[in-house]
Amino acid sequence: MIRLRFTVTIPPMAQQRSRSRAVVQEDGKALAMNYKSGQQRKQERKLEALLYEHRPQEPLPGQVWLGVKAYLPIPESKPKKFKAEAMAGLRRPEIKPDLSNLIKQIEDVMNGVFWLDDKQIVGYLPGTGKYYGDPPRWEIEIIGHGKHQAESIITKRRLDHGQAV
Repeated sequence: MIRLRFTVTIPPMAQQRSRSRAVVQEDGKALAMNYKSGQQRKQERKLEALLYEHRPQEPLPGQVWLGVKAYLPIPESKPKKFKAEAMAGLRRPEIKPDLSNLIKQIEDVMNGVFWLDDKQIVGYLPGTGKYYGDPPRWEIEIIGHGKHQAESIITKRRLDHGQAV
C-alpha cells in the first residue's frame, strides 16, 4: 500500500470549460478545435509545480482512492460571526466553484504523474469536499494499492468518522 498525504498552499480553482473555435483547413474542410484558456493553463502550471515535489517516484499502478479537501478563502464581505463559524468548520462553501470541477482540476493535473490514468480512481476518501480556510489551500490524500487492502482502509476510516459502512 502507498499512502501520500500533503498540502499545497494555492487558492483552489476549478477546471474551466474548454473553449472551441472553427479552423478551416487548406482543403476547405472546417474542424472544431478545443483548447484551454490562457488563465487555465497558467493555473495548471502553478499547481503542477507545487505538486511536483510530492509525486511518487513512478505513477501508481492499480486502484487509487483520492481524498481532496479544497479550502476556499472566506469572503471579505461576510460578517465576523460568519467568518468565525467558517474557520471553526461550522459553515461550508455553498458557492461556486462546484466540487466536481475542483476535483477534476486536481485529477487532470495529477494524471500521468501520480497515477497512470485517472480511470484508476475508484473512489473518494471520506472528508472529500469544500471547506473555508486561511490560507486557501488543497489538502490531498492518495491511497494506492490492491482492491481488498484499499477497501479495508476506507471501511476503517468510515468507522473512525462514525459513518455507516
